[in-house]
Amino acid sequence: MEKDKIISFTDKIIIVFLPLQIFSISFSIALSSISFAIWGGLWIMQVIYTRKIGIPSILKKDVQLISVFIFLFFISDFVSLYFAVIPEDAFVGLKRFFLYMIFFAMIVKIKEKETLYKFLLAILLVFTAISIYEIILYILKFPEEAKNTDISLIRLYSFSFFLTTGEMKMLLFITLFPLLFLKEKIFMPRKYLIITLSVIFISMYLTQSRNVFLALIICFLIFGIFINKKFLIYLLIFVTAVLLVIPAQFRQRITSIVDPTHPSNESRLIMWGVGWKMFKDHPLTGVGDNEITQVYKMYKQPEFHGEGSHLHSNYFMVLATKGIFGMIFYIALFFTLFLKHFKYFRNSRDKSDRYLIFGCILAMISFHISGIFEWNYGDWEILTLLLFIASIPFVIYNLNNKEELETENKTLKT
Repeated sequence: MEKDKIISFTDKIIIVFLPLQIFSISFSIALSSISFAIWGGLWIMQVIYTRKIGIPSILKKDVQLISVFIFLFFISDFVSLYFAVIPEDAFVGLKRFFLYMIFFAMIVKIKEKETLYKFLLAILLVFTAISIYEIILYILKFPEEAKNTDISLIRLYSFSFFLTTGEMKMLLFITLFPLLFLKEKIFMPRKYLIITLSVIFISMYLTQSRNVFLALIICFLIFGIFINKKFLIYLLIFVTAVLLVIPAQFRQRITSIVDPTHPSNESRLIMWGVGWKMFKDHPLTGVGDNEITQVYKMYKQPEFHGEGSHLHSNYFMVLATKGIFGMIFYIALFFTLFLKHFKYFRNSRDKSDRYLIFGCILAMISFHISGIFEWNYGDWEILTLLLFIASIPFVIYNLNNKEELETENKTLKT
């Protein structure tokens, strides 16, 4: 009994600090890290004390397969850092793998859908409040900055770098976006969901992150093709109206996505070329993702702003820094996650669950599309939110099966 009380008490603390870690990435890395240390430390002590993790039986096979790929990707990262071209601080980057605890903790600790919905509501409200604050600051500083800067280069950000800000808002927005098209009851009144997502969308747009624009458009098309074909008409009207209304500089910012001579695009192409050379020189272990700027300078002196800090692409970065095996395990991990998400989407009977799971699938797709042009896997804030979203379909599938089993048991007893 005493043991159960201890576990119950520490579970309550974990349930408080886990969502705090997630939503505080929008305004404080320090608070997010402290929250992670508190709930993560408690959970590790729980596991040692009880000698079990507690993965639900219905999910064991799926989670074990994903765990294998996480472990193999970790090993490939460890090996690449062991053989790093510049060995100083080689293993610091491995701390990124601690974030995978979020994925497992969500699956183990969320016992009711109401808890999941409270997590989503808290995260949504905090992101909305931060977005309102950022939009106000953007409006206030815009007249002064517009005197000396192209208005398409005035970008919204206060607590995080604008690319990080844009991608975090993208992940949350696209996860919840499908729920707007439901008539069924969801975790909050629909009119408030429309308002909050509209605020997040506006702030996301003002970051002027072109990889986010591209990822969103593709995800909107996927949603229209597979879920709501009428939406494609609304999308066409909306995009046309936006392109007609926004200033020419904003319009040029969007169309520059396909311009190879644009300085930002040109620098990426150059960095990808350097990354390919790194891979060819170190195909098995990669060069290690520590001190990447110094390694980059062995191949080319940076000319553009931000050139060489990383390779501005998940795929070239993983290939160059972790080698071919790292790339194989990276793709295998996320492809397996996609297959499991699709399985849970297909097996879910409740329409609101299906739409939320589909939103999670779209979020994962958006991450990988934007990751073609940015090293977003290496961003602590983005990976934190991504792993939370990746866990949601697993949580829903587990709780649905738990509810069905309880209903069957009640029927048998009566």
